[in-house]
Amino acid sequence: MKKRLHLTIILFTFFALSANAQTKEERAKNVDSINRIKLEELKTRFETNHLNAETKVKDYLKKHPKLQRTFIKNGSTYYLHHIDGDGKPVYINTKNKESGVLIKADQLYKGGSIGANITGEGMVVGVWDGGQVRETHELLAGNVTMQANQTLDGVGANKAYGGNNHMTHVSGTIVGKDITNQPAARGIAYGAKALCYDWNSDLSEMADFGTKGYLISNHSYGYSNDTTTATWNFGAYDETAKNWDLLLRNLPNYLPFIAAGNEQEDSGNRKAKLGYDIITGSSASKNAMTVGAVNGDKSMSDYSNWGPTDDGRVKPDIVTKGTGINSSLYADKTSKTPSDTAYSGTVNSQGTSYASPAAAASGLLLQQYYNSLHKTYMKSSTLKALMLGTAEDLGQPGPDHKFGWGLLNVEKAANAIKYKSVIGSPLKAIMSDSSSKGAYIEEISLKFPADTITEVSREITASGCEPLIVSIAWTDIEGIEQTSKDGIDPTASRLIYDYDMLVKNISKNTIYRTWKPSVMANRIANATHEYTWFDGNGNNYKQVKIDSAIAGDKYKIYLRKKTTSPDSVRLLSLVVTGTAFAKPLLAATQNFCSPSTATIASLTVTGTGIKWYNALTGGKIIADTTKLIDKTSYYASQTILGCESPRGAIAVTQSPILEAPIAHETNVKLGTSVTLVATCAAGTPNWYATSTSGTSLGSVSFTTPELAANTAYYVDCESGKNPTCVSSRTHQILRVQITNSTDEKKAEGVVNTPKEVSEAKIGVKNEANFRVKAESADNDSDVFINVFPNPTTGLFYWKLLSNEPSGVNLTMYNSMGTEQLNQSFSTLSQTHEGTIDLNKIETGVYFLKFNVGEKNIIRKIIKN
Repeated sequence: MKKRLHLTIILFTFFALSANAQTKEERAKNVDSINRIKLEELKTRFETNHLNAETKVKDYLKKHPKLQRTFIKNGSTYYLHHIDGDGKPVYINTKNKESGVLIKADQLYKGGSIGANITGEGMVVGVWDGGQVRETHELLAGNVTMQANQTLDGVGANKAYGGNNHMTHVSGTIVGKDITNQPAARGIAYGAKALCYDWNSDLSEMADFGTKGYLISNHSYGYSNDTTTATWNFGAYDETAKNWDLLLRNLPNYLPFIAAGNEQEDSGNRKAKLGYDIITGSSASKNAMTVGAVNGDKSMSDYSNWGPTDDGRVKPDIVTKGTGINSSLYADKTSKTPSDTAYSGTVNSQGTSYASPAAAASGLLLQQYYNSLHKTYMKSSTLKALMLGTAEDLGQPGPDHKFGWGLLNVEKAANAIKYKSVIGSPLKAIMSDSSSKGAYIEEISLKFPADTITEVSREITASGCEPLIVSIAWTDIEGIEQTSKDGIDPTASRLIYDYDMLVKNISKNTIYRTWKPSVMANRIANATHEYTWFDGNGNNYKQVKIDSAIAGDKYKIYLRKKTTSPDSVRLLSLVVTGTAFAKPLLAATQNFCSPSTATIASLTVTGTGIKWYNALTGGKIIADTTKLIDKTSYYASQTILGCESPRGAIAVTQSPILEAPIAHETNVKLGTSVTLVATCAAGTPNWYATSTSGTSLGSVSFTTPELAANTAYYVDCESGKNPTCVSSRTHQILRVQITNSTDEKKAEGVVNTPKEVSEAKIGVKNEANFRVKAESADNDSDVFINVFPNPTTGLFYWKLLSNEPSGVNLTMYNSMGTEQLNQSFSTLSQTHEGTIDLNKIETGVYFLKFNVGEKNIIRKIIKN
């Protein structure tokens, strides 16, 4: 379906406009700077032009009654659009998943390499085409809306049905849903919505569309480029091209995509120029994006139109897949009746009409992705520079007039967005990018001195792992219109503003200049490079490509504006790819506590694909298991998309070993609390209830609860630095002093019982242990135990008498429940006795547990 809506030079109107929805607030923000009065004036002018053109067409058809306004030729719909200034008719005519894969748009989807989930959800695209879209088609239902008062051009026998296959196919290529029974027909921006218009009065409708803040539109139609088109129109910057630029310079956020046309090998005026110089009408505008078509293997198709324009500008701008595109149709191909399940299939379904929608949908995805990360949308010139600067070079080296700047590469463009430096628009003449992240994108709103000498500069660092590509673009104001009186192929530039640049390797003092595309006179030749400033052709997109940029070297970009340009500010978009990625994030120093077993793996660093070295440059890679050395620096890089960043340095220090604190012995009266203090040679004391781990009870000092028995606490010294270094813990014993009989009686009733004594009766319970009542001899009349002297200062004697012969197991515990002694007497006897030496044991309260058969009897011992 080698189609392209053959427009024939349009007098006034022949235009196009263009998880993170574009909200009403965002659209309003997009149009804040728009001159609404000017846009309303333009809209009125375009509407008036359209009405005048319609009158001229009707008069022309009356004078030529055998001619039809609309007709089908070679499967393409032709439409008499207007009558040109020479009184001649101008005709226009009509000009998916696999397409998305070829241009790598699928890498923005969930699971793609970008790590995003961008499908166009919440975004809106405008589609201008030949007639009614099939809104109920299964691929489109809910995603497309035909706007009011649009043409019902009809399909089928005698145009019985009000619908258009071409419009439906194009819409499906952009916003066709992801459905299980037709996965290959899925649109590129399958989550987006489309507002659909016919091609009548397109300029005034686009003015309204852009004024509402929308960003992207598609126009798969253009001049018929056959014998009905005057020879001088080929490559001309005529009234149609001028009017498109007039509209777009007043809508700086809006970018239309236009099919280049399909007449490369047709008979007619093109034959003598071997397929070149067939760009006409809106396709020749400076500010829109003109899209050519390649086959699935990236080879040039046998139908896509080639440039250049008469003034030497590169056209098409970019190419995508246009061959074998399956998408939705309005009517079944066999029965010619409307169908919600009709598809074109891939056989004979080709044309720049189907390449342009893929580019438009991709532009919409890139805008959505940019906004998701940076909370704003790119200007149209920035999007254009991004798409052209990241395109895959095909055909001849550099730009040529078959492939333009190359095959759209959405993945690379999205990575430039993902890794762009975080810099706004500094209003100064010289700036160094100190936070390069792999790409640089800036919208420069500066009033350049109009002397063609004064420079604005930007400094970047090359990654060295891919070409360094520097792009500039701007939305130019409308140029001087060509007419038939200018003859065929006049070469005068149609630029009004003209910017240029060169790039210099600072350390090597090597200069690189922009591409200089071939012109009409040598259109088959390879592009060269400028020899001096403003030596190139009249393109409002320019590029410097350095294939062998040196890793880590600084490059300075110098920008100038030509003296003949207007003095007023015109935003300049700068896009650079191939810049060095930022160093990984790491602190200047990292401290470890001695003694340390820390290794390279212990260092804290944030980045991707981290590598450690023993030197800032050169040196050797260090394994993660390498033990860290005090007062030594280590160096880390990160690797993103196969590009290794410069290295960042980190100095390792190790704090000295902290000495354990000196705790002060403390005696406590029964039933009272005490404030504990300790002394640290370095650091601050911290108190704990356990010998290891646990939660701090207090820093510097700690006040205990009321104590009923000997109690242990632990204290260490902590540095308070990052990381916190900690000494070993000192054991602090609090000794309960019994000073009178009342205290002794209280102490008799409160003991710390070992965990093993499950038979004990549980009384009062606190955080550390169980306290139980001691079982007295009165409850065990068949066993008598005597312990004396008690209290004791060292040795004490014990004796046990029982009614029945038995063995005895004797265990002694301190007040914390820690076992101090264990003795067993296995001989069966009614009498057991012994001596226990407490001279080497600290003063305090202790408990003797006698196990006699099934009985457990506890006695308290006090050592003074």
